[in-house]
Amino acid sequence: MEAKDLMIGDWVYNHRNWECPIVEIHKDSAVVIARHYGEEEFLLSDLRPIPLTPEILEKNGFVRNETWAEWVHYCDNIFIDFTILENETSFHLDLPNAMIDYVHELQHALRLCGIDKEIEL
Repeated sequence: MEAKDLMIGDWVYNHRNWECPIVEIHKDSAVVIARHYGEEEFLLSDLRPIPLTPEILEKNGFVRNETWAEWVHYCDNIFIDFTILENETSFHLDLPNAMIDYVHELQHALRLCGIDKEIEL
């Protein structure tokens, strides 16, 4: 992973395969909150993205529309419904070429849309 791909609050796996949120980002490293150990600093090369799964989408309030093979998150804002389309190998935003494969990418997309949502894993 590279520093430019990450934001504070993104969820990643550390080298122990634990899910950790990022609290600081540096050029070649990031500080994460690792369970049982508190804050730890890791090289970016030791961090991995967390794949996005149907279970994570469900846990975070997305509803699957079987007819259209899409996942929708209905928001309080009448003008924003967040829709993720599903194909055989991945998920993507309901925008051309806006692919989402990892949890941190979903976090970025939600933030970009002004949706303040804590992701549960």
